[in-house]
Parts: sequence; structure tokens; C-alpha cells
Amino acid sequence: MNSDGGRERGRERERDPIVQLDIPFCETVPEDFQCGICLTAAREAVVTEECGHLFCRACISSALDRKKECPVDRTPLNHDQVRKDVRTQRKIQALSVWCYNKKGGCAWKGCLSDLEKHCEKCDFATVKCPFQLHGCDAIISRKTLTDHIQTNVTSHLLLLCTSLGKLQEENIALQQELDIIQRSDERFIWVIPNFESKRGPVYSRKFTAKNLQWYLGVDFECPDQHAGVYLFAEGHSRRVDFKLILFNVDAAKDKIHTVNDWSTEFKGKGWGPLKFINRTNLEDTGFLVNNCVRIGVEIESDPFE
Repeated sequence: MNSDGGRERGRERERDPIVQLDIPFCETVPEDFQCGICLTAAREAVVTEECGHLFCRACISSALDRKKECPVDRTPLNHDQVRKDVRTQRKIQALSVWCYNKKGGCAWKGCLSDLEKHCEKCDFATVKCPFQLHGCDAIISRKTLTDHIQTNVTSHLLLLCTSLGKLQEENIALQQELDIIQRSDERFIWVIPNFESKRGPVYSRKFTAKNLQWYLGVDFECPDQHAGVYLFAEGHSRRVDFKLILFNVDAAKDKIHTVNDWSTEFKGKGWGPLKFINRTNLEDTGFLVNNCVRIGVEIESDPFE
């Protein structure tokens, strides 16, 4: 398929800067299966229609982006004149290979087409400790991973404690930022995690608005798969007009309910709409995000008796 002269010129050229892991073939790959650029077994083999040279798809694509000619014999060439070589690719996939981890002790041998599947489960493959995100930098073989986890329980727990401490510090900082934002416009935002698993009434933390303390509550025992949302007075019996907001992923679809009829019979208690949240299809309608529901309240009047 390729002349000897063309093959030698190809060997003298600088290899294409496409980084690939060398495949551990059991025997030397026949030249007819080698890419004319990287000189290894062609990956996603393609062939030029005019001069019949074989390349890796990525290699020739990169080369033609730089210069519209065949890298082997300089024949004018563009992307449209390159096609898949299915027959050659099939033959390449049938070549015998060792596991990438042969030097580490793996004795597996099989077809190239099965190499990737084998490596996904190879006991001799190197893997990272699942506690890497928390600071464990161990890189070990898959077969020793269980032993590593079992013998490093204490150190992993210490790493988790450190990560938890950092998360708590970040949470405190973010909460302080949120408090400042909410303080500026008498707005409080409450994010309820794991909303769909909640049962019975749940309550927010206390917040300050109009120099008084308040908190929100959600009642999940309302009829017809609804949930009521109420504003409670904390340590006083004042009332206010307020607005409840059920935030949607699309701000234009936020659900808003204005409350200006706080009954005198419920002074010092909670007041709000009985069926503010429709619990059916919350995620499909955009009100459930990462299993969280976000509720906002804006105080719209000065407190009154």
C-alpha cells in the first residue's frame, strides 16, 4: 500500500503531537496497519482515496488542519478525500495484545478489541484512593484497594473531619453573606434540602426583619398533596404584610403570594397560605432543584398590632 521510500520519509518526520498510550502488542505490528504519521497501529483507521495511505483519524485530521497535502507523498489532500478503512480497522482490532499492567503482574492476553474492557476491571491497574478528594494521595493497585481502606480507617476519618470542618467554615461565611444580603431588603431565603422526604412540620432558622425576629414553617400534612407555608412571630405578637416566593429555575415562573390579611386571632402565631406548594411534579415544574425547594419571604409593611 505504501512505497518503501514513502515509509522512510514518514519515519524521518516529526511525530504528530497527539499523546496516546502505547498499546502493548504481542508482536510487531505489520507496516500495512501502521499510521503514516505516528508509525503505530492506526487508531480509528482512515485511508486517503487518492494515494491510499493509512492514518489514524486524529493524526491525519490534525495534519490536514495545518497543510492540505498527504504527509507521506505530498499529494494534494483535503478532509473530504479521507474515508474510514473498516476492513483494516477490524484486522487491527483482532491483533493480540498484553494488558497495560503486564509489568505490574497481569498475565492477561487477548484481542485489542477486548483490551479496554479488561483494563476497566484489571486487578493490577493503579487506582486512586476514594478519599483523594479529602486529602489521601495514595495510588495503589485495584486488588489492594480494599486492604488500603481497611487499614487506614483512622487516617481517613481524620481527613473527613478536616473536610467537614472546612465545609462548616465555608457554610458560616456564606450564611453571613446571605444575612447581609437579606438584611438590605427585608428578605429572607430558606432552602429546604431533601424536600420530598420531609414529613410533618419543618421550620427555618430565625431571622430578623423590622427589628423583630421571625421564622418560616412548612406544614406537609395539608390535603391534596399540598404544603402550607407560614410566617411565625418569635418572642412578640406583632403582625406584618408579607410576600411569599416559591423560587423556580426560571425566574419568570416564580410563584408569588402576597399576605395582607393576618388575622388578629393568630397574633403571635403563624399565618400564611394553606396550599402554597403543590407537591406533585415539583421537579418537572421547575420548583425542585437538586432535591431542594427554595422559599423566600419579603416583609412589606411596618409591624402592627
